[in-house]
Amino acid sequence: MMRLWQFIGVGIGLAIIIIVVLYRFTQPIFVAAFLGAWPAFVIALYDRFVNVPLIAFERHTVQKISLQVVDRGGVIWNFLRLNIKNSGFAPAKNCTAELRILRRPQQNSQSCPAPFDEPKGLKWAGSNPREARTIPSRKGSAILDVLLDDTSLVPSARGWHGASDWGSLTLWAATHDVYIMSPSQRAQDAFCQGDYEVEITIFPENGAPKSETFRLHIDSIWDMTSLT
Repeated sequence: MMRLWQFIGVGIGLAIIIIVVLYRFTQPIFVAAFLGAWPAFVIALYDRFVNVPLIAFERHTVQKISLQVVDRGGVIWNFLRLNIKNSGFAPAKNCTAELRILRRPQQNSQSCPAPFDEPKGLKWAGSNPREARTIPSRKGSAILDVLLDDTSLVPSARGWHGASDWGSLTLWAATHDVYIMSPSQRAQDAFCQGDYEVEITIFPENGAPKSETFRLHIDSIWDMTSLT
């Protein structure tokens, strides 16, 4: 709301200055023309700078939850989720989300190769894979799945080519492909134990992308895993 009042104040002040200048140095007809065009100009500015989504990451709302996945035979999956808020005057339309790895666990001057470097498209909680989410305006929110784990996976299903150096695959980025296939078939989306630095970005269709950097600690003990 403060942003709206600031816009109104600036608009009124600018209008008064322009009217005074036009009246002082030009003919009255130009003042009339300006007054006729000003409302349309103000509306255009409002749509461009005020009537837009304002995305925010609610870092304090990180939550870990365990759910029975019906379409996976009722097995238990663990989820780490993050709340995304829109405090703008416009809905954030058709948002997609992406995770990038910025820094990886180090060992003997080598970086852990898991997961692969490509951006990870994340799924919205409660939505189908590859489905975008519109976040309502004025403190609307949506929940983003960031990590998941299929608790039914046996150690042999968590193996990979780097297991001897980095240990078993521990958790998975909550990507669309992991949901469509299964964690065991998406080793390229899996994390090993250790500390990562990641960037999460929200892409609204009608606004600028919003990114923040997080420290992601991956632990074999689920309760010790964290996103801060």
